[in-house]
Amino acid sequence: MNNNPNEEIEIILKILSYQIESNKSINFQEIDKILHLLSNRTRRRMLVELAQEEGFVNDLVKRLNDHPQSIIRHLDVLKKQNLVIGKERQGEGPGRPRLYYTLFPGVAKFIQKSETKNSRENQSHICSSFPLLNTIKQQLNKRISHTEQRKIVSEVESIKKEHEMALEVCNEILATMKKKVTKIQVD
Repeated sequence: MNNNPNEEIEIILKILSYQIESNKSINFQEIDKILHLLSNRTRRRMLVELAQEEGFVNDLVKRLNDHPQSIIRHLDVLKKQNLVIGKERQGEGPGRPRLYYTLFPGVAKFIQKSETKNSRENQSHICSSFPLLNTIKQQLNKRISHTEQRKIVSEVESIKKEHEMALEVCNEILATMKKKVTKIQVD
């Protein structure tokens, strides 16, 4: 992590905005609670890192240069506030599945929606599965076992199918709405 204070300030403002927008009746105690939660630099840095790419505990330990117990404790706090979510899946190589952490989908969508970068490479996507896809894309440059390749193909096919179904529903809604829209004639 490049320790950019602007990234931390942005994440604080975005998280606070998200909490206010998602809870219109938020009170001062809840705002104080959120600000207290974000007053911890490790948690802010963790949110910045997870906004860029998902990670498991040991990965976050390396990225944040912190102790595993500290990372676990902060992840628990962030999970309780519905800011991060953990999903268990197989990591690289043999062994038991790992718990990968990413931003809570609502938080990720809000943060990504508020991004204004124009380049495709740096542009955030609203899709909640994007952090997983980004991680998989980065793994493609590494040596991957046949078993891991099959798992990646299965995961990507599953995501693709889910998005194809969503696209079909969007097309149905658009078709229905186009039939209902009346055209106004201009004289």
